[in-house]
Amino acid sequence: MLLLAGTMSALAISEAAFAQDAAAPQGGLDEIVVTARKREENLQSAPLSVSAIGGEALAKAGIDEFSEIAGRVPGFTFNPDNVSEPNIFLRGIGTDIESAASNPAIGFFLNDVYLSRAQGTAIELFDLERVEIVRGPQGTLYGKNVVGGAINFITRKPTDEFRAGAEAGMGNYGSFEVKANAAGGLAEGLSGSIAASARHHDGYARNTFTGNDVEDLDAYGVMAQLRYQPDDRLDILLTGDLTRRRGGGKWVDIQIPSEHNIPFVNPDRRRGPNNIDGKQDADLGGVHLSVNYDTGSGTLTSVTAYREGKFASVNNDAGSFIDFTRMIYGPDGRIDFGAIDHSLFNDDYYINDKDETAKSFSQDLRFRSDFDGPFNLLAGLYYQHESVDRTEIADYIFVEFYAQGKEIAETRLKSDTWAAFVEGTFDITDTLGVTAGIRYTKDKKRFAVYRETIGDFLGAEFEDENGDFTRAFSASSKQSWDAWTPSVNLHWQPAEDVYLYGLVSKGYKSGGWNGENATNPGEARLAYNPEYAWNYEVGAKTTWLDNRLRFNLTGFWTEYKDLQTQQFVIFDPNLPADNVISNAGKARVKGIELETAVAPVDGVTLFANYTYMDAKITGDLISTELQYDPSCFCSVPVPTNLKGNVLRRSPKNSFSIGGDVTVPVSSRINAFVRADYNWTDDFFFDNENSARTRQRSVGVLNGSIGIATDDDKWELRLWAKNLTNELYESGKSDVIGSVLVSYNPPRTYGATLRWKY
Repeated sequence: MLLLAGTMSALAISEAAFAQDAAAPQGGLDEIVVTARKREENLQSAPLSVSAIGGEALAKAGIDEFSEIAGRVPGFTFNPDNVSEPNIFLRGIGTDIESAASNPAIGFFLNDVYLSRAQGTAIELFDLERVEIVRGPQGTLYGKNVVGGAINFITRKPTDEFRAGAEAGMGNYGSFEVKANAAGGLAEGLSGSIAASARHHDGYARNTFTGNDVEDLDAYGVMAQLRYQPDDRLDILLTGDLTRRRGGGKWVDIQIPSEHNIPFVNPDRRRGPNNIDGKQDADLGGVHLSVNYDTGSGTLTSVTAYREGKFASVNNDAGSFIDFTRMIYGPDGRIDFGAIDHSLFNDDYYINDKDETAKSFSQDLRFRSDFDGPFNLLAGLYYQHESVDRTEIADYIFVEFYAQGKEIAETRLKSDTWAAFVEGTFDITDTLGVTAGIRYTKDKKRFAVYRETIGDFLGAEFEDENGDFTRAFSASSKQSWDAWTPSVNLHWQPAEDVYLYGLVSKGYKSGGWNGENATNPGEARLAYNPEYAWNYEVGAKTTWLDNRLRFNLTGFWTEYKDLQTQQFVIFDPNLPADNVISNAGKARVKGIELETAVAPVDGVTLFANYTYMDAKITGDLISTELQYDPSCFCSVPVPTNLKGNVLRRSPKNSFSIGGDVTVPVSSRINAFVRADYNWTDDFFFDNENSARTRQRSVGVLNGSIGIATDDDKWELRLWAKNLTNELYESGKSDVIGSVLVSYNPPRTYGATLRWKY
């Protein structure tokens, strides 16, 4: 009841206000500094849509991984079902493509270093100064194909001043976690820091066949930094980080069964039999060397990095159990489908085994001027080499299709990205300025694939170079893409606490190949096109009531060309649908983003934000579905143009509300209540806009109560996430007449003791 009362009394958390670590000493809102434009500036005078969550706010909210951040940001949808290929969507644009040759639409960065593949969502979050969420295409300053937005993790840098902290907590599902950090001076001009974390929870689901938990997790992380500042002009920072995750497979539930699968529906949505427990494992880390040198006329920055990530996932994507003791086998050792009773078996058994290793080296070199006049510039060069080795093995049984087999796809990608950019800012008057920039990016990719089928084909039969039947084939291809991506930004400060801007920018994402799902070498070598976006944005950032009220409003309109999307396409009515990558001719996303924060009295911070989004396919995108044809008394694949449909994972309305109330209970002890409520409108999990794959609207309540010392050195909090235990989907697909879903975590709660110096 106290948590609910806190929620009602504190209307809300917007991500901009969520960045507030505490009220300012004067009783107002803290200033938020961001580096989204490769320079330090006040969030309220940064001419783009960017939100920031401070490190202290992350700690107080008990946020341990990126999925918890995404859940608190309106317009952000995130599906972490597959540790190697999570689905991330912001402003209606994202990536659900399963391919070694693809690039994500949302870029993740750690201290300006691009985190390739799934590293950005798997990395352990600790000892952060803040997290920045930059919306929309970022075609000028970001070097790696950022077409939908950027997530920046900025660590706390060591200084000569000593600091330290530790926390320990435990909760339901057998959860516990410990974190610790320390930093300070080591010698003249030399400082360092180290932070580590370990956390565990038991599974949120139960496999009654194996007797084991599913969706359990053990995660460990460590990050060390060494900083050398011999004088006021030179600043060298060496950073190393490691993350290790070991988790059970994602639980898959038959939410809507086909007529055949009605007997196999689990009465308990998170409990039932499955042939395997599965796994979701990740090992990742890297070394970064950042050098900043003050030349007198500006700052020269070099960021050199090497990163590596290894991912392994095994899952029964059908969420099914096959009693193999009831199977009848022929002389060849294979299932005799004509001899078994089909009603005894689920019609879909699909074990997906994926292994991936990604390695990258990058070099970022840039110069930021500090001229006395009205003109300043930022220019740079960027290079990245990335290699991806991926193996996917699908072991399947489709009883109704009389199919049993195994498909193997081994894919390799080597890519090189070169980029050069320049951006200049000219102050027309003391209050009016214009910033214009352009980046040239060139991507060169080399792709190779080996495909093999054992047993019955999952889709169409394989063909070799001559069009003849084959069980296996290989193919390779290479291609280059390039793009010029300009931006123009007009910004005006008509009053001290009012900042207005208008932005036009272009984004780009390179093309790739459909090799994992190809059925012949020619198809494997056929590349899909790059994706482009033009973004038009206007914004107003205002502060009122002597810095006690913040009100920010952004309107955006983004036009996408050749939007890359994953589609289930039926090529043969006697076979399951194939999952292929295609380009939607055009797509359009428009909307409004509202962020507010208010500190009405000392000790109270309220915040709220809202996103309205209208995301549609405006060009041709052809899909196929089975429809009954009376002329043949059979079902045939019929092409359907999805033009006019709503883009997948794009809720029209979403909002976050919450607050932080602190009340003194003695001269040394304060009591606090913190809460946030995050509501998302219904949306579709596919571009076909099927009612069967629609997610209902849902609201999730998180909160905590506790006490802290007046100097904030000690804190004890009782916390709860998903307090009302909402059962809502993280993933959803319609396969052979059954709707298969995975779920977000249930209600979790616990207690955490925290100390800092």
